[in-house]
Amino acid sequence: MRRKKNKRIPAMAGIIILAVCLLASIGVNICFVFWGFDSYLQDTEQIYIMEAGILRNNLEFAAGTPYEFTYDFDNEEYPLLIERYGIDATAGDGTEFEKALRLMDAYAPRLYHQSDYDNHVEMNALSLLEYSLDKKHQGINCRNKAQILNEMCLALGIYSRKVWIMPNSGYDNDCHVVNEVWDTQRNKWIMLDITNNEYWVDENGTPLSVLEIRHKGAMREFCTPICPGDSLKDLERLRDDYIGDFLYIMKNMTYIQYCDTYTLGESDTTYLLFPENLNTDYEILISQEACEASPIK
Repeated sequence: MRRKKNKRIPAMAGIIILAVCLLASIGVNICFVFWGFDSYLQDTEQIYIMEAGILRNNLEFAAGTPYEFTYDFDNEEYPLLIERYGIDATAGDGTEFEKALRLMDAYAPRLYHQSDYDNHVEMNALSLLEYSLDKKHQGINCRNKAQILNEMCLALGIYSRKVWIMPNSGYDNDCHVVNEVWDTQRNKWIMLDITNNEYWVDENGTPLSVLEIRHKGAMREFCTPICPGDSLKDLERLRDDYIGDFLYIMKNMTYIQYCDTYTLGESDTTYLLFPENLNTDYEILISQEACEASPIK
């Protein structure tokens, strides 16, 4: 009597082959996690060395004019901004930095990011908040988020400016826009990045300005982005946690762009703080000293 073929055997063989392939794939990925890819691009320290070298080669800025910035604290729309969103209560008491930090921390999670946002909404805080606040499908880019925070700070009497940080490569169309606020207690500018809800500190936990971050990056001195509420006990770990943001900011630190006036919306005139080793046809170059100076007369 002929025995029937066991149809389960081919099926079982297929399952075994699939299981072996799956285990092999898992094994390869575990190796990549623990030992890394054999690729320059996967080594974050090598990427930082490249970025630091670019900044070091362009450490000094070209001589510029000591222009003065203008800050508008009396715009007619500020009272409505305060009333509608209660930003004075959100900012609370404390130093200018502490107030601005609370504003950033409160609004950063509520403003969704869309890098290809086309800037079609009028660029002022009231219009942008009405369009984007708490609306996941109506995101805005870093430039517009920084405008919102800037106007909030100005409305509360805080010296604040929107700052473009720019890459070295002429092929790189991506830049970033952040804020700086003047803190009278520390007598310095401090950078706030509302897009990532981060500010930057040195090894002692001291908040840093754009130009301080740039210099430390160029010299490979310690600094790191941190989020409001992070413990400062292990800054090295935070640097590892935020290494993607760290490298992104360092990539965009070759030259700096400022508006001449900070008010509702953006002014048409901009200043460049530009490296002396690079060439530019732009005529309105500002001096480093003017960018570091206190805005309080």
